[in-house]
Amino acid sequence: MLRRWVLATILIGALTAIGAAQSAPKFLTNDDVVSMVKGGQDTDTILGAIQTQGTDFDVSAKALLELKKSGVPKKVVDAMIAAVKDQKEAAATVLSAAQAKIAAAEAEEKEEEAKVEAAKAARAKSAASMAAAMPGQPSVVMLQGENKQALVVSHTQIVPTNAKASSLDGLASDGALTTNLSSIAQSLLSNGMMKPGAGGIGSMAMMANPIVGPAMLATSLFAKHKANANSGNVTDVWAIPGPKSDTFTHNGQPAFEVSFDGMPGITVDEYEPVLIRLQPSPSNFRLVGATAAKPSEMQSSEANWDLYASFVEQRVPAQATKVASGRYQLQATGGLAPGEYGVVLRPVNKGKKFSGSSVSQNVGDGLIFNCVWSFEVQ
Repeated sequence: MLRRWVLATILIGALTAIGAAQSAPKFLTNDDVVSMVKGGQDTDTILGAIQTQGTDFDVSAKALLELKKSGVPKKVVDAMIAAVKDQKEAAATVLSAAQAKIAAAEAEEKEEEAKVEAAKAARAKSAASMAAAMPGQPSVVMLQGENKQALVVSHTQIVPTNAKASSLDGLASDGALTTNLSSIAQSLLSNGMMKPGAGGIGSMAMMANPIVGPAMLATSLFAKHKANANSGNVTDVWAIPGPKSDTFTHNGQPAFEVSFDGMPGITVDEYEPVLIRLQPSPSNFRLVGATAAKPSEMQSSEANWDLYASFVEQRVPAQATKVASGRYQLQATGGLAPGEYGVVLRPVNKGKKFSGSSVSQNVGDGLIFNCVWSFEVQ
């Protein structure tokens, strides 16, 4: 933008200089020459005036006839024609120089833009290659035309609330959940996994989140589960931090390459990738899903928790094509409206059993279930 302003300034300056050279009020005109001739000025004096002063002569056919009728010598008329010719050549030179500067600046800008795009493509290719080359780590790559962009995996937080797990839209407005998410936010900030935006915690910006470590960072939330171990059900809500993803697309039907083969502690054929819509919340977390659970289930090391049987999430139509064990092509089959979305890995059989400790500690089946690769459709 700045360069375009500079280019416009160059051109305007050049045109202004040309216009000033052609329209300055003190320049000699045809009438001035006629007046000098009729006033008795000799030819050499008139020629000297033409050569030393600026001129604004009219040398059209009609004007030349009028000069002849007025008795202006041919030598003076020739000098007037030459002066006009010199002015046009000078103006053309100024304009040509300005255009050359503009062309050079535009070429430089295009070269810089090409370098930026090449660097982006190289980073995306490198990220995709690294993701594919990391054994035991799941990865998702978004296909953007001929380019591939590796999506960043988000670290899911699991937050309890007493509200019913009826819909993510309803849970997003639950005050208790907002309070618990704020507690998580404080833990993320203190652990360096989040950074405050311009508005503090309320406008947090997400940093790179590891996929290892406990799913719940706030120890007070563990304490709440333990305190309610013998009480009724609570609702556990899966959420990822940040109001928006850093990755966006204008394509309403994005496609992805999903790889989760070789992950330790899981049977890859028990899972498939699905596409979900993420629900924004007032605390600037995006809700992934929720389920009713007994507080004791999160603490158990036995694989007896069918957490996905009644899991609430906002699936969107997508076609998952199996390429190999643990490798899929995923394609949205309907046009996605603008908003936040995520690729997640879900059990093929909704009755699959999980151990609460694997979910809370982000290992094995818990790790694969907690991963979210988010993106925004604009």
